[in-house]
Amino acid sequence: MLDDPGLSERARRFLARHAIRRPHLDAAAVRAAAVLPDGAPAPVELADVLVWFEERYGGLSYPLLVGNGMEHGVRRGRRFVVTALGLAFGGIVDGDWTCGVGVLLDGSTTMDLGEWGCRVIDRSVDQRIEKHALLAEVRDWRHHQTFACRTPPDVPPMVDERWLPPPVPEATGPAELWWSDGDAAVQATLWSWRPEGDRWIVRYFARVWEKVDDASRTVYAAMGHETVPAEWCYLCDTSVAAGYRCIR
Repeated sequence: MLDDPGLSERARRFLARHAIRRPHLDAAAVRAAAVLPDGAPAPVELADVLVWFEERYGGLSYPLLVGNGMEHGVRRGRRFVVTALGLAFGGIVDGDWTCGVGVLLDGSTTMDLGEWGCRVIDRSVDQRIEKHALLAEVRDWRHHQTFACRTPPDVPPMVDERWLPPPVPEATGPAELWWSDGDAAVQATLWSWRPEGDRWIVRYFARVWEKVDDASRTVYAAMGHETVPAEWCYLCDTSVAAGYRCIR
């Protein structure tokens, strides 16, 4: 994947620096163990989905926010399962959330956190890698993470992009929105999706100190839903007192 033109230069650089790639399962082993939810052998067209995924992503691992890695591969997920969103297989373990990530037949990813229900998280695994690469690039910038935004269920934040840097489409998906110009970056990421509504965390990153003071003005002007100070910084793993700037 390090020379894959389908990934951005940022993502390829991220994988080169942080990822390891163990040997993936060969196609015959994947096909032999591919089964439907009822235990019957999977038809060829479904087994081919597993083979493609394993050849592209199998054995890929990298850390992001904590020490546990993002593990890719169908070694533990060769049985298809029925979800509220269709057939899926277990292709990823998210080390930050310490839970499995399902992959639908169209390549999008899902998370099912019990009473929250099954939710599409990424439109593709490539987009998932792109969002992780961008977060890794900016997480050591000065960040001001004091924002939380609530929206109705399955509704992304209404955003006035005139106030924001240019969008980053390769890193943006159903549960994560990114804008960046190389000096400042804004991330809106879905953090919970309870039946009563969704909660998004909004982070503002600045490469230089001079841009840090733009955080509140920019985020409050751009976000159209209820935006309030957050109580916890997941990057610093610490509480954020009211009015306190979480600047790292």
